[in-house]
Amino acid sequence: MRNFASDFSVKTNNRLFMKRNTILAVVAGIMLAIGFGPYLLLLLVIAPFAYFIIKRKERTAVPRVTYATVEEAKQRYGEPDGVVVLDASRANELPALILFYPNHDIAIIAGEELKLSSLECVMSKNMATPYTIDEYAVIIGTNDPLRPTIELRVGYGAVLAGDIAAQIDAYIQ
Repeated sequence: MRNFASDFSVKTNNRLFMKRNTILAVVAGIMLAIGFGPYLLLLLVIAPFAYFIIKRKERTAVPRVTYATVEEAKQRYGEPDGVVVLDASRANELPALILFYPNHDIAIIAGEELKLSSLECVMSKNMATPYTIDEYAVIIGTNDPLRPTIELRVGYGAVLAGDIAAQIDAYIQ
């Protein structure tokens, strides 16, 4: 037969233990705040909110769909309606291609699947500084808050970068 009196005393002891630990944690936080100033107190107030915001973003983040080869993309969507080659020396590799599937509202850019409707603008830009020589890049703006821009290096030719940007722009419109 079960002894309910001992169960009650165990539950009561556990509650007292939990309350005691909570009180000790609060007192320790206050003492640290007094010793280290108001900055620590501000940190103690903000840290739990930041933790929960970060965890919520991780739960709601949509996983990105990526492809390693052109064949994988073709298996899923068939032949693309348009292809833009970023680097002619690697024209058979997916990182050097942009595949467009307007019927599915999909663009596969450097192996990553994106909604074609999320692409907003495109421009070419010389990435060099006054002190370095660098490649041209085609920069694509999106309305995705997790990835607002996509930077694609296209080589050292300004005309080539402009042509690639124009080809992409034709599909964005």
